[in-house]
Amino acid sequence: MTRTHTLCAALLAASAGLAIAQPVIDGVYDDATENQFYGPIRWVNTVPTGFGDNVAGMFNGGNFGDPENVTTGVEFSIPKSALGNATSFRLAGWVTSGDRSFMSNQIIGSLPIDTTNIGGAPDFSDEVRFPGHQFIDVSSIPTATIVVDGSADAGYGAAIFTQMNYTGFGDSQDGTDIGGGGSEIDQVFIAQDANNYYFMIAGNLEANGNGLDLHIDVDGDASGAAATGTGSGSGAFIVDNPGVTFDSGAGSADTFRPDYIISIDSFDDDADGATPNVPRAWYGVYNGDNAQVDLLGNLAGYGAANGGALTGGDPGVPAVSLAVDNSNVAGVIGSPSQATPVSPDADWAYGSELDNLRAKIVQDGNNNNLYIFIGGNFEVNFNKLSLFIDCQPGGQNSLGFDTNGDPVTNVDISFGALQNQAGVTFEPDFLADYWLDINTGQDGGSGNLINFTDAAVLRSNGALVDPISELLLDYGAFFGGDVTDGQGNPVGSPVELMDFSGPRVDLPGSASLFTNYAPRMTQIDFSNPIPGLIKTAIDNSNVAGVTDSTATDAAARAVSTGIEICIDLDELGWDGSQDILLAGWIASGGFTFASNQVLGDSAGPDNLGNVPDIDFSAIPGVQYVNLSAAVQEGCNAADLASPFGVLDLADISAFIAGFTSADPVADLNNDGVFDLSDISAFVAAFTAGCP
Repeated sequence: MTRTHTLCAALLAASAGLAIAQPVIDGVYDDATENQFYGPIRWVNTVPTGFGDNVAGMFNGGNFGDPENVTTGVEFSIPKSALGNATSFRLAGWVTSGDRSFMSNQIIGSLPIDTTNIGGAPDFSDEVRFPGHQFIDVSSIPTATIVVDGSADAGYGAAIFTQMNYTGFGDSQDGTDIGGGGSEIDQVFIAQDANNYYFMIAGNLEANGNGLDLHIDVDGDASGAAATGTGSGSGAFIVDNPGVTFDSGAGSADTFRPDYIISIDSFDDDADGATPNVPRAWYGVYNGDNAQVDLLGNLAGYGAANGGALTGGDPGVPAVSLAVDNSNVAGVIGSPSQATPVSPDADWAYGSELDNLRAKIVQDGNNNNLYIFIGGNFEVNFNKLSLFIDCQPGGQNSLGFDTNGDPVTNVDISFGALQNQAGVTFEPDFLADYWLDINTGQDGGSGNLINFTDAAVLRSNGALVDPISELLLDYGAFFGGDVTDGQGNPVGSPVELMDFSGPRVDLPGSASLFTNYAPRMTQIDFSNPIPGLIKTAIDNSNVAGVTDSTATDAAARAVSTGIEICIDLDELGWDGSQDILLAGWIASGGFTFASNQVLGDSAGPDNLGNVPDIDFSAIPGVQYVNLSAAVQEGCNAADLASPFGVLDLADISAFIAGFTSADPVADLNNDGVFDLSDISAFVAAFTAGCP
């Protein structure tokens, strides 16, 4: 199982100055830039996954209620002339506090699922929490006869907007015309007749002064407000307080510049003592960012019986009819739906699978690392990718036992991970020297998505122990942290790259030792830990590859996202001559139950089951991958780089790079020595050409 790597003194003169760029450790294999580095695929899965298939469009949660069934709410008509006789327009809108200083999460337009209340002074133009457009396009408006009574007539046709977010301003359960306890925007309908536009905002507008502000852009980015500026008129407060910056983009399609504002709220009418809150409406015209906002008038009360023309408005305002019916008790829910992102998503997956594997061993002046790329997915439920590496003499053939079959003590890491796997037996020629675990899931406290990698050294006789104190000297290592929140939204300082950069290093003398640096080198010199000796990253974008029922070679090979690893060879403990072997599988969160997603020859179709009971020597084939072995996908020994089936400069460059770095891909006679015979073999194969 050993291979001697000896560089011939006479290297190709043409190799001078050639180098292959190191890959970015990001969980993505880029064929255009990384093929020459990684070379051909070393392993392809042939087993459908027994741990769930990540399918495009999947997500969890998303129980928003039934906004599509709400047909009562705020309805009004307004003359087309009051909106510049526009034949189409854009509409933005939201529910706010009465003084307009605090915006709810009920808006017309795009918000990520489970977005909380927005608050004050939102910037829709570039804040990361506001992807997409915070407005909708209104065109192809149906013509119909509409009665303004707070209920959507059939003439409106289909809704042009349906809410996809819970309400943070209360979920009304009152059921009366005046309603109580909540405000929400469930649907938007718009219709027209010869003279008027009709707006129906289905939902609730709590009779506590909450405002429904609608902004209308009739000419794209030709004019209008980029942000709410200074107000004037009796409704000046509607513009003064919000501090809203509207959408903007590279072109008109992404830019919203409102020309008009229509706002509905309620006020205390104490004249008769019987109707303390009655609906009213406002109308404003923007001049740049500033707007003159006037009172359109008010109603006598809520419900269809009080709907109709407004009274008591400012002089010269348009003739507007209004009705507010707050009887809705359906619609969106009043708490987060706990929805997770829709797949494909770089951070979230709803199944776990292994598809393919690439690897590269690099030893030069500035690079002494093993690189591994494993295409696949890792479900956001703390399923574990448990990897074992055999890279030097000795090690554990049965985890947790020495060569005599006697129990040994491994370090405690990831809540007893190695102890939970004790008893699993590898192939007879595989003795594990090092362990890595990579996983992702939601933190039980914050709900945030977290990524973690764990690492430990495996020794023939178990972890190092101080002979006097009998305390462990070996470390259990871990590194990770928050990546997104529970709905896939950004968090501060996300840990996308797990690079074991500290800061934790326990001082020897504890019953268990933990560190955020790589474990082997930290044990050697705990006072001077070295950051960056292990780097890992996860990209969960794959929705192809093997499924839960099929495993085709082409589909598995095509997967280009998954797990990427870079580990220092000294940290790994490689002896410099032995082949580096990699075994691994996807297991349950506690490491105790193994899937059928196993590196090596087929171990399926059934999940392997209880991990301590697994004996790979009893399973047909070889259940590991030799990362040192030469791999050939081309038409002959010289076809080392894509496009395979064609011999060209890329193949010459790949051979030169492999020869100078002692990569087995250039050891064409497979004798472990890099010399003139390999050059001659390459030249002969290249000259012969592809069939």
